[in-house]
Amino acid sequence: MVKNEGALSLMGGFTASMMREVSYSGIRLGAYEYFKDKIRVGLDGRVHPDGLLVKIMAASAASSIGSAIANPTDLVKVRMQAYYPQGRPYRTTLGAFRSVFQEGGGALMAGIKSLYRGTSATTTRGVILSVSQICAYDQTKQSLKSGGWLEEGFGLHFAASMFAGLFCSITSNPVDVIKVRLMNDKERKLGGIVGTLKGMLRNEGALSLWKGFSMCWARLGTHTVVTFVVFERFREWTGIAPM
Repeated sequence: MVKNEGALSLMGGFTASMMREVSYSGIRLGAYEYFKDKIRVGLDGRVHPDGLLVKIMAASAASSIGSAIANPTDLVKVRMQAYYPQGRPYRTTLGAFRSVFQEGGGALMAGIKSLYRGTSATTTRGVILSVSQICAYDQTKQSLKSGGWLEEGFGLHFAASMFAGLFCSITSNPVDVIKVRLMNDKERKLGGIVGTLKGMLRNEGALSLWKGFSMCWARLGTHTVVTFVVFERFREWTGIAPM
């Protein structure tokens, strides 16, 4: 990439990526504790208030909403980061949004539908990632504290987020691969999540679902550590109790 497209090619889709992160992660992390509290009240003591089931339900609800709302930014990010042999078709982020919208033929609802192409895969991936990332962090942190291994602070946040980063990379990579293929399927030939999955298993084998895992882990591992360490620090600065 650096040789053929220049160093800045590594930052392709940066603006769309930032837009996605603000909307998607802002909602899923911000709403996680809210949903945990609501689920605890709704279940009314029928499960442990700090049990894994409550965390899974809260992460699923928060990430479903966040990933669905943020889908257009995710789609544009994927398009801008894709490889195009004839050169990049989008000069700006706004131009990419406009181009995707026009794939609907110019009609308002068709254009909006184009921007929400792959929402089912995005939401599925978002739920799997958030459950494995947020719940793994929350549960690991709780276990390390209750077992007397670490106390609340940077060391605990770093250790829990390191494990969460690896775990969510393993679980989300297959859906990430499918999501990217669907979002780049302009002519809609793949047949949705199920059709794409069947085609990959039939033509490429099961391990194709973990294509690019090393880069996925490098990205998600770093992202998870930075996210939770900074998130916990902001909670401390604003007087909010730790996760």
